[in-house]
Amino acid sequence: MKKFYLLLVLLITYTGFSQSLPINFEGDVTTSDFVDFDGGTATVTANPMPSGINMSGSVGRIVRDGGAIYAGSKILLTDNLDFSVLTKITMKVYTTAPIGTIVKFKLEGSGASVDVDAMTTVSGAWETLEWIFVGTANNLNEVVFMFDYGNEGDGTANSTFYLDDVEQVVGPTAPIPTTLPIDFESGIVDTDFLNYSGATASIVSNPQIDGVNASATVCQIVRDGGEFWAGSKIFLENTIDLSTMWHISMKVYTTAPVGTRIKLELENASGSTNLDYLTTVSGAWETASWNFDRQANDYDRLRFIFDFGNVGDGTAASIFLFDDVQQVVGPAIPDPIPSTLPIDFENTVVTTDFTNFFGSIASVIPNPQIDANNPSATVGQFVRSGGAGYARSKLALTGFIENMSALGTISMKVYTDAPVGTLLKFKVESNVADFGKEQDVFTTVSGEWATYTWDLSNNDNPIYNVLTLMLGYATPNDASATATFLFDDIEQVATLSNGNDQVFKLDDISSYPNPANDFLTIKSAKQQIKTVTLFDILGNQITVLRPNNKKATINVANYASGIYIAKITTLSGTGSIKLVVE
Repeated sequence: MKKFYLLLVLLITYTGFSQSLPINFEGDVTTSDFVDFDGGTATVTANPMPSGINMSGSVGRIVRDGGAIYAGSKILLTDNLDFSVLTKITMKVYTTAPIGTIVKFKLEGSGASVDVDAMTTVSGAWETLEWIFVGTANNLNEVVFMFDYGNEGDGTANSTFYLDDVEQVVGPTAPIPTTLPIDFESGIVDTDFLNYSGATASIVSNPQIDGVNASATVCQIVRDGGEFWAGSKIFLENTIDLSTMWHISMKVYTTAPVGTRIKLELENASGSTNLDYLTTVSGAWETASWNFDRQANDYDRLRFIFDFGNVGDGTAASIFLFDDVQQVVGPAIPDPIPSTLPIDFENTVVTTDFTNFFGSIASVIPNPQIDANNPSATVGQFVRSGGAGYARSKLALTGFIENMSALGTISMKVYTDAPVGTLLKFKVESNVADFGKEQDVFTTVSGEWATYTWDLSNNDNPIYNVLTLMLGYATPNDASATATFLFDDIEQVATLSNGNDQVFKLDDISSYPNPANDFLTIKSAKQQIKTVTLFDILGNQITVLRPNNKKATINVANYASGIYIAKITTLSGTGSIKLVVE
């Protein structure tokens, strides 16, 4: 009897500390129930702003200060979450961080983790955010909170977030999985699609029957508001086997302009891959195809994103019909052909020579921006389309880069409409050993060609044979003009020198204080500064200094707060650095 009583006490005690949804922080969860990681610190505290939709006395608070861009905290639940009926999680959030701050909600446990993003729509007021987890397996019992995902916290008010009333609620009806091919003539209904961020899918009678598509029934996706990545997803009974039939095709109809971007994404519980197709007709059916050669065979979901990069407005140009989604036989992707420096894209380089990662699309195209700075007929194009902030494209070389002690600076012409101060990251790597070296430069012009250099010199040990481009690093991936970069004439040039083998690198230039609010000093460690030309973020020239000294001081007291680019010229060359005025 005593043993039974002891077990009962232990069971009651354990249950008292276990957690389950909903969580309202009114005694069910304490600070010790949070597990903090990588710079996030969670506590249970008094509601700092009892108003509007949240008059609760106690709430959770997560402060991010340093650490990683994914810093946060998590809570362990007693049982696995079941999304067969309640397919959505909602949570009240308060922060003074800017509108559009990403709040990532992640689920972990014994199976593959799943995460979904939401964005704040207000600042300085409580709002209810929601995350849809329809189709998620019943093997996850940890809820992870990652506020302002993608940025490093600094401990200020904008890195402080309050949360309350975390609960599982009724969401979209769980879709019934289907199989390829899909012709929409039977078996699929509207609720079998999971819609995201401004897209709505429905099964309709074909309003545009013609010779290409005489089917009676098709799927229609209407985009109206929301986000530039709005789309609809369908689940499959089995994973897609891409080992022999790696092309996926479907018929598409839209009155949107020729060149509209259609993204097809393959997903599974732990990741995704996607490809783009640009329409070739308007007001007629056409067959689009995506080549998923060399992709994994574990994807069991298809996501259709029409007019990726733009926000729909519900008009005819934001309405898309599609039909006959199927695997078809098609050519494999050719192996990349290695290149040799210098590279000017005027001869043998073709689009397949690039290897793209994390949402980049690099190709070779006719030069759409011929001018005096670059009269070349053919150039490379780097498009940031979906994926990650660190999207990149690689170009293999026929051999290792030689003579990098004297010719270790890489020069390249770049054109972009992105704002002045956009980060261009260039890296050299080895495909036979774990070696890599990268350097950053910032654009000094917008809407015109400019030549940029990256000093990647080493002690002349020939170990690098891969060029990696990360243009527009950590900027939006919406495939717009400001997410598109043209590049040309990649070559080795002499490492900048003052004649005494003293290398001029941006590492030798310092600025302080940075940020500044009154006076800002630029200092060279090795040589005199001839000129400092200051530009604002729009590319407007603000001032020119000719110090002819190793130090230049700028009075920024009357300058507007923001980012500025200083173009610095010494006796041996030119470089640029980013300055911040508060």
